[in-house]
Amino acid sequence: MDSEEERDNIIHQTKNKKSVQIVDDRPEIVEVHEKHGPLYKAIPKMPVPLAILCCILNIGLPGVGTLVSAFTVLCGAPTMLNKPGPAFLFNLLSAFLQLVTFFVIVGWVWSILWGMNMVTLAMNWGEEKRTPYYCRRQSSVDVP
Repeated sequence: MDSEEERDNIIHQTKNKKSVQIVDDRPEIVEVHEKHGPLYKAIPKMPVPLAILCCILNIGLPGVGTLVSAFTVLCGAPTMLNKPGPAFLFNLLSAFLQLVTFFVIVGWVWSILWGMNMVTLAMNWGEEKRTPYYCRRQSSVDVP
């Protein structure tokens, strides 16, 4: 948090008989954009029940849920790559690597996280295209 002196430098107060006006020069809107690699972008958007099934398969048998999700790309499930061929191959590669690295626990953890990502994508698909909601701060306060 800002110290009290820094805050006094940022916020200027003008006192009148009946109100206090606070002016804040800090920016109002902060946007954060995540940058994902091609493996993450290859995760298909599946119906939520199928994504949950793939997540459960990934918990029980690492890589199997990812393998099932790879074939959903061939059945028309959209991905952020917008190219079904490379998305299918990336999912096959992920499934294979999860199966191979299962014995050193890395593949199992990766498989569980991959299943959670499948469910999250299935539930939140299209939210990044929504119009953002902006909130305006109150600029003056009445003092009794």
